[in-house]
Amino acid sequence: MAPDCCLDRASTGVAILLLLLLLSLDASALMDTVHHRPWDATVVAIDIGNTNSCVAGYTDGRAQTMFQLCIPSWVAFTGNGTLLVGDDARNHAAVNPGSAIFGFKRLLGKRWNHWYDTEVVQRVMKTVPYKLVEKNSNPLIQVKPNGCVAKEYGAEQITARIIAKLREAAEAYIGRDVRYAIFTVPQHYNQAPTESTRYAGQIAGVRATRMLDEPIAAAVAYGLHQKLREEGNALVLHVGGGTAEASVLTLVDGVFQFYSARHDPFLGGDDFDQRIVDHFVELIKQKHGKDISNDKEAHGKLRIACEQAKKVLSTRRHAQLAIESLVDGLDFMETLTRAKFEELNHDLFLKVIALLDRAMVEAELEKKRNMVDEILLIGGSTMIPKIQRLVRNYFDGKEVNASLKPDEVVTLGAAALLTHPSADG
Repeated sequence: MAPDCCLDRASTGVAILLLLLLLSLDASALMDTVHHRPWDATVVAIDIGNTNSCVAGYTDGRAQTMFQLCIPSWVAFTGNGTLLVGDDARNHAAVNPGSAIFGFKRLLGKRWNHWYDTEVVQRVMKTVPYKLVEKNSNPLIQVKPNGCVAKEYGAEQITARIIAKLREAAEAYIGRDVRYAIFTVPQHYNQAPTESTRYAGQIAGVRATRMLDEPIAAAVAYGLHQKLREEGNALVLHVGGGTAEASVLTLVDGVFQFYSARHDPFLGGDDFDQRIVDHFVELIKQKHGKDISNDKEAHGKLRIACEQAKKVLSTRRHAQLAIESLVDGLDFMETLTRAKFEELNHDLFLKVIALLDRAMVEAELEKKRNMVDEILLIGGSTMIPKIQRLVRNYFDGKEVNASLKPDEVVTLGAAALLTHPSADG
């Protein structure tokens, strides 16, 4: 993409008007008009996440040759205004802290002054390096590359760039245009964020054939539509990079129904990373007499190293952090143990279980835990061994199902519906 201080887009005002028009439509009627597409049209499955976003599909219509690709949900602007997406954006941000936009999924469909949305917007403002501004009651992301006039973008426009990157990757894989997609969304989404996701797809040239709840997509990926007993129950725990959600599904007459659902928009891997960062910031201060709390570059390097260490600890008991020239020529090298990681995040892990328990109470199953037939773990943070142990303990030792890669399972389930549209009932 050629350097430019602004995205190729409709103006923000037009974008907002179009979004309001979409919100005024009958969502079910709109869905019905595009739900059934001829199989010569290329359709993929797309899952937009706070941390990573994925696309999956098949190389030839109903053929069983499947592909899946995931990228970080990051967008960044270089000093001359060039737009970077995915891995390129994240790599750029590693050496240019503050240049990246991430965590914007929480802003989809939000209103600046709405009683609930205001709390979410204010919390996002405290956790991201970019500036949010209010315009026509909408939270807009302000971008000001070096030498460029400040520009403002809605979360839909930034999300569209992620979708466009996924579409581009899918097209390179299958050799044909991608025009349609099944989009997965969290169960707690109401109409506004759902339609914002749909609109982001339209900006990227991808029309939604369906908006599918993430827990149902996960259930399909694990084949529960075929093996769960009639009126059988499944607990789906989703802990991603920024949010957590617990849902109880029941299979009735071959159709999944939600028994209960609870979510926390600010509980996930980012919070676990922050605990590690805080630990090492204090350690650096004590051992080396250097305070990097307000050093964006050093802080950014440390955060990336801490996230990598966290992932290593999912399979090993020790992780090495090594950062060359972290600050003032200091080469940083420390070891993080799984035990220390669990100690630092103990209360947050318990919050995950408390969320799960609230979903069980709502479903009136908290005293009938044996009536939960399947326990599905989705989202990258459910790979943490301590979380898996706590979930098993909650269900009196019952095994959890995490055999599919947790951060890809939602897209896999949605892709299954491309070849078996009735798999979810």
